[in-house]
Amino acid sequence: MGTISAAQHEVLIMTPYFLPSREMIASLQSAALRGVAVTVILPKHSNLPFVDWATRNLLWELLLHGVEVCYQPPPFAHTKLFIVDAVYAQLGSANMDPRSLRLNFELNLEVIGVSSVAALLDHARQRRRESTQITLQEVDERGLPTRLRD
Repeated sequence: MGTISAAQHEVLIMTPYFLPSREMIASLQSAALRGVAVTVILPKHSNLPFVDWATRNLLWELLLHGVEVCYQPPPFAHTKLFIVDAVYAQLGSANMDPRSLRLNFELNLEVIGVSSVAALLDHARQRRRESTQITLQEVDERGLPTRLRD
């Protein structure tokens, strides 16, 4: 969250499972509101449908404040990548959820430097181009049964 708070231009997150803490949601919202381009790239369908449902339930909070959320087409990508300002990245096994970040035995690698982060950023931007951006309207138009499930 400190890195998100320090971001000046871009925050890019790719993760298969996205259930951020309230604090991380607030950090992403704050970054977007101060003009940072914040993008979250998720798989259209993960291997855990109930996590997809829970994620969809919170996306409005990000979309409402200018965070871009995109769905990657199949096949399911298990990529975990976090990039800030093209100079800092984390990659590894940790998902963007409190359980993974606090309880599970996860390992991430920090990468620092424009030349070191460049290939990761190219990969993430390519996946973004292949993805479909979702809108607040799409999230809001889910039917009542889907909203209750989510």
